[in-house]
Amino acid sequence: MARPSSFNREDALSSARDLFWRKGFHATSLKDIEAALSLKPGSIYAAFGSKKDLFAEALEHYSQGVQAEFQTYVDAAGSPLDALISYVRNITASRDQCVPSNACMIFKTTLELADEESDLKQLANARLSGMAKLFAQAFALAQEKGEISQSVDPHRAALQLQASITGARGMIEGGLSEEDIDHLREDIVSNLERLRAG
Repeated sequence: MARPSSFNREDALSSARDLFWRKGFHATSLKDIEAALSLKPGSIYAAFGSKKDLFAEALEHYSQGVQAEFQTYVDAAGSPLDALISYVRNITASRDQCVPSNACMIFKTTLELADEESDLKQLANARLSGMAKLFAQAFALAQEKGEISQSVDPHRAALQLQASITGARGMIEGGLSEEDIDHLREDIVSNLERLRAG
């Protein structure tokens, strides 16, 4: 079946990303996908293949967006450490009604598929590791610029930051109070500030 002439792949991917981000892989039905993308089943299969293929592409779409967003902070800040702090403040700002979920889609996927052996689980884990590598690169650059001590292990610092961010976002999604969100955010930022050299 041919795709409708109005079909826009980027828009369709964004709609699929938002749907899967909100509901997860298993809870999303074909009917949900049809409604979100405004496509018939045959058109969905022609454009994206299976539900699994669509989910994988939507997860990649999400991951690329997250990485691009983080890079804007790095590019805008003269200080890698300040870029990390600004990113933390933004990503844990509080409950955002403009997004399908305040929790990270990649991390939600790793939890949903934790007991499975699948390509999707491997993809989610790879993208989670990819984000940690971006954090590690920022910490390493901060070391090169003399912002943080040479004794800091960029990889360990990145994993700790990633755990803090994903944990905070999950708690925000779960209904954490605004006061506690503020305190949690400031504690994460304080941990980053403690890394400053001298």
